Amino acid sequence: MRLRQDFFVGVQDVDVNKKLTNHALLEKLSDISMLHGAKAGHTATSGTSAISWVVLGWKVKVYQRPSLFSTIRVYTWVQKYGYVRANRDFLVEDENGTVIAVGTSEWTPIDTKTDKFIRITPELVEPFEPEPENVNFPDHHYPAFRRFEMVPDKTRQIELNSAMFDYNRHVHNSVYLILAEQIVPEEVTECGCDEFEIVYKMETTTMDPVRLEYKCEEDSHIVAIRDCADNTLHAVVTMY
Repeated sequence: MRLRQDFFVGVQDVDVNKKLTNHALLEKLSDISMLHGAKAGHTATSGTSAISWVVLGWKVKVYQRPSLFSTIRVYTWVQKYGYVRANRDFLVEDENGTVIAVGTSEWTPIDTKTDKFIRITPELVEPFEPEPENVNFPDHHYPAFRRFEMVPDKTRQIELNSAMFDYNRHVHNSVYLILAEQIVPEEVTECGCDEFEIVYKMETTTMDPVRLEYKCEEDSHIVAIRDCADNTLHAVVTMY
């Protein structure tokens, strides 16, 4: 079951050039993912869902940025799945039907009653009607960070606030991109990096400050987001 949803590009979705930002695009991909879960009978629109799909990573590539007050059309489908993880891909078109961005993501299901991971079965994903033949990034693999160490070029402490948290009571997945942009050089964010990847390691559930660690490696801008108190790695954001 491939899902299509149109999104309006509003004032808060654009940068100083009135072009769609990476954060706004990621939020629309997140929204259609949750909508797909609702269509499949997994995500409840009120109360607690029996199954909660948690995102583990994103990879997005932008070819062209739509302008303020335009409409974009987003498609999503479940691409493949294993025992504990499922991959979801995305295709984004402008008003003329031109492909302006593609993306992929990785998710895992959790039983909200037990707060434990659920083994993925064919029956669980059957309502999504997976499309294993349609793959945006055939050779892409998310790095498995058992430990992530780097010598940062600079660090910065950031205070969190309640607006960053979603109904699951943890920092919303797209907010990590906003956090990373607080330490990346201004000239990098101004040019609008057209490719980025996020790998999540541990959810952020409190408003304790986080530490941003930034390093530039050739054409890659890497940001590690850690807990200030115990050094827990929350996520690694890479912009290209």
